[in-house]
Amino acid sequence: MEHQHAEFVDTHYEALIQRATSVMLITDKLYENRNITWEVNSKITKATSKKTQMRVLLDAVRSGGPALKSAFYKVLQEVEPDFIRGLAGPSSQTDRPEDDIVRWNPSSIKYESKIDELRKDSSRKKVGNLYFSRSNKYIIGSGGSGKVYLGLKEDGTEVAIKRIIKDQQESKCFENELKYLRDLNLESKNIVRYVDLAEDEDFYYLALQLCEYDMEDYMENLHQEEQDKDTALRRIVKEMLLGLKVLHCAGVIHRDIKPGNVLIDSGKNARLADFGISRKLEEGKSTVHTARAGTQGWEATEILNQETGYKQNSDIQVAGMLVYYILSDGKHPFGDTKDREENIKKGQHSLEDLQDIVAKDLIAWMINRDPAERPSIDEVLRHPYFWDDNRKDAVLRKLGDRPEIQNYEVLAKLRKLYIEKGHTERTDPTETLNINEAFSELKIKDEKKKNDILTIVGEDLKNLWKLFNTAEEVTKGKSFSNWQSELSQIWTDINKKLPEDILGLLRVLRNKLVHANVRNEFEEKKIFDLFPDFFISLHRVAKDLIFR
Repeated sequence: MEHQHAEFVDTHYEALIQRATSVMLITDKLYENRNITWEVNSKITKATSKKTQMRVLLDAVRSGGPALKSAFYKVLQEVEPDFIRGLAGPSSQTDRPEDDIVRWNPSSIKYESKIDELRKDSSRKKVGNLYFSRSNKYIIGSGGSGKVYLGLKEDGTEVAIKRIIKDQQESKCFENELKYLRDLNLESKNIVRYVDLAEDEDFYYLALQLCEYDMEDYMENLHQEEQDKDTALRRIVKEMLLGLKVLHCAGVIHRDIKPGNVLIDSGKNARLADFGISRKLEEGKSTVHTARAGTQGWEATEILNQETGYKQNSDIQVAGMLVYYILSDGKHPFGDTKDREENIKKGQHSLEDLQDIVAKDLIAWMINRDPAERPSIDEVLRHPYFWDDNRKDAVLRKLGDRPEIQNYEVLAKLRKLYIEKGHTERTDPTETLNINEAFSELKIKDEKKKNDILTIVGEDLKNLWKLFNTAEEVTKGKSFSNWQSELSQIWTDINKKLPEDILGLLRVLRNKLVHANVRNEFEEKKIFDLFPDFFISLHRVAKDLIFR
């Protein structure tokens, strides 16, 4: 058989150069299988036309002997079986009935009946490894680059086939998307998976993992399902953001985040899609300078105002708009379509259609008009909106064990003493009372405690003032500003010597959690429901004070 394959390659050398269309796909598969070297692959990639690329490939194949010719033949048979049949004639061993689809591996629920219909449809055609029909009834989507058809790969895999016309502009977007889809650094359950590629004279056919819904359709479907909608949407939000994290960790900016580019697969996982206008940051750079791209109403402030190029925090702002869209049942934080762009430019938004104050805090941070004030994707995913009970416990324990919190009562006394002596954060503490004199007045004799406090406050006491000023500022107007009276109705042993601010509350909750072993009471008495803004406030304090 190897001899027959080698003879086919030698006999049809010129025909292959003139008529074979899937040269780069064949090259990629041979390179992946280690049949050709990186140098050959690079030389083919740099060639300026398909015919030149095929000539370079065939010359390498012919010089590699019968084994490499046979490997080439098998890949060609896989991606362009009709081409081989045409050259070898009807008696060839590769010939088989056109209507024979070898396998179907059902996965989709939504498209199951339509795929079964496709398998029996006489209008079905085959390009490379892909079966599909151009009938409108099999169109499952469309976009700027072309229509998306329901299809099957020859091995039975269900696919969505994006048909892209071969013109200069569309080909550029297609090649860009293909580059990212094939990037091993972007492989993730939250990124739409590349399956295969075929082409004919007029079109590329990009086969992607078949998904059930885009975000808009999925939200509509949720209304009809009996499940915890809030939990489902929170999971979708997190998975969408995890997909964005994969991109950002690889230095890629998506640039077209919107509801239509978040797809839900048959396992109900959210996956980011459509990388046609995505761009990769150059090493050491934080900005991509290109012409404006994206979808109207889903662009960042700085892009609309033409203030700078694209940064990862441009993605963050638009992702924040999408988070609001998902959680508010399809609303946009910057208003209706006619006013949306102007509102984005000015930073005028409303989150009134969302009741969850923790989600509001996250979204407001993400859609900040100032790019420098937006969080990174890692900071987004560390926000309290994504904390479950175990994470909340862990945060209470970790922050509550910090020396500032363990010594908070003593630090409050120290601050009060300096205020009574007339010291402010703008004066030199040694002019009124040095730290050792303060320890003496407060009757602090333990050397370890003295050292701990000195490490916290510093000799100039600046950290002491910052600690309490931050806590007081964050506590103003919050649900926990009178926490002592609230908790005294539940626990009679509350330490009322602690300041009635967020860090005093942290100290109490941490002690109850660790020493009193009252975790069940936290749930039974709905302690955190008493103070719904506690964790977002604690998150802010930790960020401002650089608690790790």
